[in-house]
Amino acid sequence: MRRLVLPLIAACAVAAAASAALAKPLVTYTDTEDEETRKSSDDEVAVVQEQIDEIQSKIARKEIPPIEFKLGSAVLKESAKLTLELVADLLIRHPEMKLMVFGHTCNIGGREYNRELSQKRADAVKDYLIELGVLGESVRAKGFGMDKPLVPNDTNENRAKNRRVEFLVTNRWWKSIY
Repeated sequence: MRRLVLPLIAACAVAAAASAALAKPLVTYTDTEDEETRKSSDDEVAVVQEQIDEIQSKIARKEIPPIEFKLGSAVLKESAKLTLELVADLLIRHPEMKLMVFGHTCNIGGREYNRELSQKRADAVKDYLIELGVLGESVRAKGFGMDKPLVPNDTNENRAKNRRVEFLVTNRWWKSIY
């Protein structure tokens, strides 16, 4: 009996050590890059985010078409595709960047309906960016519904401002964000 117990105890110890080793990520952000490289990478994120913000500003100034959908659906209007081509071009030129797409609605309709609609719209933007050549694993979509308005939903003009798509650029691994 003693002969069976010792190998069993040793096997359990080896399994526990292997399990502990697997629990620690094999590579972390700090393991792969020094401080200067991280700073350079973060600077690049800032530059790309600034370019995305400029696209958003051009939409606000009506210099380029807004990202809009057919009424009550997640079908992109043709004019929105022109603007999304600018976003796709930017991401294709910076393949190491990741993009978070956030969908928002106004307060017309129920909370759950708007959350689902905003998610479908964010997914439609992601799908179109992928169709244009952006890597699918570099884009995530999240719908917030009516929970994060820019302005009070008290006029038709304000509700229109709250129906929007926003973008956030990062270079972090998705697991470090979600």
